[in-house]
Amino acid sequence: MRIHYYLDIDEGNRIKCRKCGHVICDAGENYKKHVPRAEVWPDEIPGQRQSKEDAMVIYYEYYCPGCYTMLDVELAEKGAAPLWDIQVKVRV
Repeated sequence: MRIHYYLDIDEGNRIKCRKCGHVICDAGENYKKHVPRAEVWPDEIPGQRQSKEDAMVIYYEYYCPGCYTMLDVELAEKGAAPLWDIQVKVRV
């Protein structure tokens, strides 16, 4: 079952990357807690004027650990827990 442009739920109720097939976690978990997360400060983005010292929020990029395809980007406070934007209830 496709749940995201780059993510599927397989027959074993696991979230996996559509591009490389890497199994990330069980379907009932927040996949973002199981993948690499990069911090991108506003001053690293062209056109942004806010300095690293003045930034109240930063961009988090989430990547597949198998092929490093970018799965998602979110804007949040520094140190914030990953947003659980795709919650799937699996019926067994």
